[in-house]
Amino acid sequence: MSKSISPPLPSSSAVSSSGGGGGNSFHSSASVSSSNNANNNMPPRPQIPPGHNSPVRTPHAHDVLSGRGGRINSHPGNIRFREMVDAYKREYLDPRTKKVEKARIAARIVNTIRTLDPKGKFLKEDPHTGLWVEIGDERAWKKAGQALRESAPEIRAERQAQLQMMAGVPVSGV
Repeated sequence: MSKSISPPLPSSSAVSSSGGGGGNSFHSSASVSSSNNANNNMPPRPQIPPGHNSPVRTPHAHDVLSGRGGRINSHPGNIRFREMVDAYKREYLDPRTKKVEKARIAARIVNTIRTLDPKGKFLKEDPHTGLWVEIGDERAWKKAGQALRESAPEIRAERQAQLQMMAGVPVSGV
């Protein structure tokens, strides 16, 4: 069953805050340009290019950091990002969710981070300078999409077992 929660996609012309700090509401209230949302079959268009408002010396709590390891995983922005991904994962992995909607789900997560107050960024550390640089929308969407696909086989197997139980079919090996 697909959720009907569809907050708008990012727009460079009109973005409002989603209310910044706490709470578990991950749905943005950003306005959308008509060209971005005119056709529901169109994928989102990038608004933030790589390097935008860069470099950053010290990432803040809303920023999502790219990389590996404990320092990255324990950053508050990455923790919030993973919580948001978990909230959308079942919808994303639902077999009825079309490819364009999957792209929109990833863009929705990125947009929600970008419209926090203060605004969150998606950053990667420059190994030569130690400063952080914006990765841009396209790479941020890819990061969100990859995170949404993590544990996909387990989630799909769990869903299949639930469907079989509902249909009264014996479940084996789950």
